[in-house]
Amino acid sequence: MTYKILRPKAIRKGSLSRRFAGILAFVVLIILIVFSFSVLLYSYFEVDKEFNRQLDQTVKVAKTSLQTAIWQMDYSSMNDVLRAIMLNNTIAYVRIITDGEVAAVKALPQYRKMDFNNFIHSSKFITRSVDIYRYGERVGVFQVVISRDAVRHGLILTMVSVIALAFFMILAILLTSIIISRRYIFEPLLKMENSARMIAAGHLEISIDEGHDDELGRLASAFNKMASQLKISFDTLEQKVNERTADLYDAKIAAEQANQYLAVAGAEVQALLDNSPMGILFVDRDRIIQRVNPEISRITGFNASELIGSSTRILFSSQSDFKQMGETIYSKLHKKGIFDGDLELQRKNGTKMMCHLRGRLVMLENGLEGIIWNIEDISYRLKMEEALLKVKKLESIGRLAGGIAHDFNNILVAIIGNISLAERLMEENHKSRELLETALTASMRAKELTGKLLTFAGGGEPAKTSSSLPELLRESTSFALSGSNVKCEFSIPQIIWPINMDRGQIDQVIRNLVLNADQSMPNGGKITISCENVEAEDDDISGLKKGRYVRVTLQDTGTGIDRANLEKIFDPYFSTKEKDSIKGSGLGLSIVHSIIMKHNGLILVDSTPGEGTVFTLYLPALHEEEGVRIGGGDIVASGKGRILIMDDEKLIRDVLTEMLTYLGYTSIPSSDGQEAVNIYKESLSEDSSIAAVILDLTIPGGMGGEEAAQKILGLNPQAKIIVSSGYSYDPILDNYRDYGFCSTVSKPYQLLDLSRVLSTAISS
Repeated sequence: MTYKILRPKAIRKGSLSRRFAGILAFVVLIILIVFSFSVLLYSYFEVDKEFNRQLDQTVKVAKTSLQTAIWQMDYSSMNDVLRAIMLNNTIAYVRIITDGEVAAVKALPQYRKMDFNNFIHSSKFITRSVDIYRYGERVGVFQVVISRDAVRHGLILTMVSVIALAFFMILAILLTSIIISRRYIFEPLLKMENSARMIAAGHLEISIDEGHDDELGRLASAFNKMASQLKISFDTLEQKVNERTADLYDAKIAAEQANQYLAVAGAEVQALLDNSPMGILFVDRDRIIQRVNPEISRITGFNASELIGSSTRILFSSQSDFKQMGETIYSKLHKKGIFDGDLELQRKNGTKMMCHLRGRLVMLENGLEGIIWNIEDISYRLKMEEALLKVKKLESIGRLAGGIAHDFNNILVAIIGNISLAERLMEENHKSRELLETALTASMRAKELTGKLLTFAGGGEPAKTSSSLPELLRESTSFALSGSNVKCEFSIPQIIWPINMDRGQIDQVIRNLVLNADQSMPNGGKITISCENVEAEDDDISGLKKGRYVRVTLQDTGTGIDRANLEKIFDPYFSTKEKDSIKGSGLGLSIVHSIIMKHNGLILVDSTPGEGTVFTLYLPALHEEEGVRIGGGDIVASGKGRILIMDDEKLIRDVLTEMLTYLGYTSIPSSDGQEAVNIYKESLSEDSSIAAVILDLTIPGGMGGEEAAQKILGLNPQAKIIVSSGYSYDPILDNYRDYGFCSTVSKPYQLLDLSRVLSTAISS
C-alpha cells in the first residue's frame, strides 16, 4: 500500500517556521554581540601578540646575527645589525652592552636622548633584554624597545571596519534566510514530518511525493530509499551486530598485543641504558646535560639529579680545561660528526680520572641538536698497563744481566782459578803472594757482583724451605742495625702463616730494606715492621693473584724519596746515594724486587719526602709446612783418575787442566757435548775408565750439558757427572739430581771448590 502526503494549506501557530525566525533573530543578535566582543578581545590580545611577535623576531635576529660580532668586538657589524632591526617602524630603541658598557645604540629621533631604564617604567613601551651566547659562553646583552602606540593605532582602525562590515552582512543574511527558509524549507519539511510519523509507526513501505527536482525532492527520494533499506536492514541487523562485535574484539586483541610489545621494547631499551658498562650522557648544543644513565653516576660520583640540568663544566677541574674542550673537541665534532679520544675528567670528590670518550652529533625529530657521549673510566686499565710494562722492562733487563753475568763468570773462572793455583804454587813468603791475595779479593767481589746480577735476572727457582717469617725478620733486622742509632719496633701477631721461601734470599731482602732505611736516617729515627695474614681476591691489588699471603710492612721516618725517583728505584744501577764500596751500587732494590717476584710475591713502595718511606711485601703463604732442604759434602784436597771436561771456552779448559793436574788428576778436554760423548764412548771400548765428567750446561751452537749427560748415562748409568754453569741460579742446578748429575759446581770457582766437588762426586 502507498500513502501520499498532501501539501498543508497554512503553517500552524507555534510552528517551526516562527520559532526559527525568532531564534534566528536572537542568535544573529547574540552573534553580533559576541563577534564585537571577540573582535575587541582579539584586538587587545593581538596587540600584545604583535608586540611579542615582533620582539621575538627581533631577538631571534639579534641572537643569530650578533654572536660573532659581539665576540669579536666588531662595532661596524654590530651597528649594521642594529640599523637593519630599526627598519621595523614599531621599534623605538635598541642597544648592545658588553662587559657592562654600551657598545652600540640606535633609536628613533624622538627617543635618542632617553635611556633604556626610562622605557622600562613606561606603559607606552615594551622592553626586552636578552643574553647573547657563543658556544655556551655569554658574550653580551641585547636590549630592544617597541612602541605600543604604533601597533595599537593600526589594529583599532582594522577592528572598527571589521565590526561595521559584519553588522550589515549579518542583517542582510538574516532577512534573506527568513524569507527563503519559510518558502523552500519549512513547508516541505511539514510533509517530511508526516512521512516520518508514518515510518516511525512501522509503515516502512510508505512513499513520499518527491515534488520538485531540488534538494528537498532528492531528500524525499532518499526517504523512500531509506524506508526500503530499513526494511532490509531490520532483517539482517542481528547478523551485522554480531559481525561488528567480532571485528571490535579482534581489534582490541591486536591493540593489546601492540601495547604489550611497545612496553617490552621500551623496557628493553631502558634496561640496555641502565645496564650499559659505559657511562652515557646526552648534552644539548649549549653543553647542558639532558639525560644520564646509572653508570655515569658510578664513574663520576654525581647522582642523576646533580648532573641533569647542569653544564658539563661540573666534570672539569678548571674553567680553562672546560673552555679548551669546547674549542677543540666540539669543532671536530661539528666537522666530522664523531669524536673518539682520551680526556682527563674530575670526580665529585675532586680526584681526577682518565676517561675514554666517544661522542656522536645527533639531530632529533623535533629539531633538537645534541651530542651523545659514551664515557669509560680507563684509569685502572692504564695503571695495569703501566705495571705490566714495568715488569716486562725488568724482565728484559734481567735477561741481559743474566747473559752478562754468565759471560763474566766464564772469565772469572780463568782469573780466580789461575790466582788460586798460583797461590798454591808460590812460596809462603814470596813478595808477590800479597798481590795475588789482593787480586783474589777483588775477583771475589766481582763474583759477588755477578751473583747479584744473576739474582736480579731470576734465572731459576729459589731453594725454598718452610720457614717462620717473624723469626727471620728479627734476626735480619738485628744484624743489619748492629751499632746503629736507629730504633726498630715490631708489630707481629702470635699466629703468622708459614712461608715457603729461600731463607738466604729473603734474609738479603730484609737486610737491604733495613739498611736503606738506616741510611735515610743519619741522625737516628725509628723503623716499624709489622706482619699480617691476608687473603687476596682477584684484582684486589694490581699484580697480585688470588690466594693467601703474609703482608710485611717496613716503615721508616727518614728523608723519603722524591716522586720523580719513586718509579725508578727498582731499576738496575739506579741510586741516589754516593758511589763507594758500601753504598750506591744500584743493585740492592733491583735484587730485592727480583727475589720477591721469584717467590711469586709483590713489593710496593710509597714515600713522602721529609716524612719517610713505606715498603710493603706480599709473600705467598703455605697451607702445610713443607719445603726443600739442601745438604753439603766432604772436602778432599787431591785425588787420582781421568777427568773428562767439556766447555766451549778454551781459556776455561786450559785453566781447568792446570787445576786438575795440580790436584793429581788427568784431564781430557772437549769443546762440546757431542765430542765429550764420543770420548766417553771410546774410553769404554778401550777399558780406560773415566773417574768423573764435568759438563758446561750452555754450549752456543752445540750440544749442551743436559743432553750430553743423558747420552753418557745411556752408555754408563753409573757415570759420575758434575754440572757446571755460569748461571748460578739455573733451574737444573737447583734440582741437578733429577737430571742425572751427581754434583754441581757454579762458575766461577776456586781450586778448593773444585777439589771438594770432585772428591764428593768420586767417593759417593
